[in-house]
Amino acid sequence: MNTRRTPLFLMANLGSEVSKLYLFIEKKETKMAHETLLCATRIIDEIRQFPEMKTRVQELELLSYALRDTVKEKPILKITPTHLKSYFHPFVSRLMSSKR
Repeated sequence: MNTRRTPLFLMANLGSEVSKLYLFIEKKETKMAHETLLCATRIIDEIRQFPEMKTRVQELELLSYALRDTVKEKPILKITPTHLKSYFHPFVSRLMSSKR
């Protein structure tokens, strides 16, 4: 399957990376968590390049900040895995329904 890398596709992939990030954090696998964060950051950077995402730059910045905060030894934000997973759920649902 050759899926076009649209913002929707990338946001759904980012949701997958966030799920992996929390899995590694829970397992205390710091190195893997940081590698996953790096991958997530690359996806966010790619999403920023789309003209239709220019109006959502602030949202992407906040999302990036929240993800970086999750890997800190003492995170400042009180964002749970459930919060972030629920944020990404609509993207995954829309992507999956568009494939039918």
